[in-house]
Amino acid sequence: MRFLVASDSFPPKIDGVSDTAATITRVLRQLGHTVRVVAPGPGEEVVEGARVARMRSVPLPLYPELRLGWEVDRVARIARAGWDGAVVLTPGPVGATVALWLRRGTPLVNIYTTDIPRYLQTYGMHRFVGPATWLLRRMAERSVRTLCPTRFVEDELARLGFPRLEVWGRGVDTGLFNPGRRSASMRERLTGGEPERPLVVYVGRLAREKRVEELAGVLDEVPGVRLALVGDGPERGRLEELFAGRPVVFTGYLRGVELAEAFASADVFVFPSATDTFGQVVLQAMASGVPPVVVTGSATAELVPAGVCGLHVAPGRPGALAAAVRRLVEDGAMRISMGLAASEYARRFSWEALVLRLVELMAPAAAPQPVDVPGPLGK
Repeated sequence: MRFLVASDSFPPKIDGVSDTAATITRVLRQLGHTVRVVAPGPGEEVVEGARVARMRSVPLPLYPELRLGWEVDRVARIARAGWDGAVVLTPGPVGATVALWLRRGTPLVNIYTTDIPRYLQTYGMHRFVGPATWLLRRMAERSVRTLCPTRFVEDELARLGFPRLEVWGRGVDTGLFNPGRRSASMRERLTGGEPERPLVVYVGRLAREKRVEELAGVLDEVPGVRLALVGDGPERGRLEELFAGRPVVFTGYLRGVELAEAFASADVFVFPSATDTFGQVVLQAMASGVPPVVVTGSATAELVPAGVCGLHVAPGRPGALAAAVRRLVEDGAMRISMGLAASEYARRFSWEALVLRLVELMAPAAAPQPVDVPGPLGK
């Protein structure tokens, strides 16, 4: 079959959406399908063995790491070509144009990856929340299915009137992310030369909505702990000032084996964000055998069976995050038990099963056998 994958975030951009788009591309090709990708430039024109049509782009003013492709006429022409199906991962200029200009009758699967309305609220851009919600609903109406990362997101979209919803989740590469990646040299690096100290790790964008500044309380209230912030973003300068003089290591972006070693070398993973629609890094931490601390009532909390694979903390409660980290740091038996359970739990998230479900939705004849796709909590 010939499939089109459209995403406003794609390698070399580093984030969960980019990784998901690249993984879908790779697995579709492994299954024998032809894949064409349309994404913003600059970047390589062949990724995961698939040709990538790169659109000329400009940086987003509030978030220069994210580039907006502006050649929408060219995107529309690609969308109007003859495809057996299309996958769209974002509502930006590339994704929305493909969704709205795809030839009538071509099956479209819309993967809901980013809660744009909530991000707009976080950045004080309330006037754009309504139009963004309208666009997201319009994309869902055009799609044979809108695939949600968690039940939490599915429920939110259902309340907003989005049709044809299904929990799809995300996968994790357990060949890369696993406890065997623990590294003495990486732990030395992340602890600032004090590997015997407890190590708490955050992985993700350094952006306002991630609430990374809340980790200062962990350093204040948990004696001896060391913190590593893996990632980059618009808030890095402010966070470096906030954490100046404290035992914090900023690594910038890590990828591949280095990233896997960073996860596996930690004692505790912390993720204070409540805006993510999934939290790929939480699943990667679990696969690495590291218990995560996440926010109750968020989509990421759905990934973590509370008290079994990690801990949940109430949002906005002073000291709650530090108290959870302290429990895991001081109770080694609980930490090890949760890490083992987390690693085992993460193994149920298979990328191949998830991509087979995409094929089944776009081209039933190409995947005639029912596919049992494990979503969050086994759905």
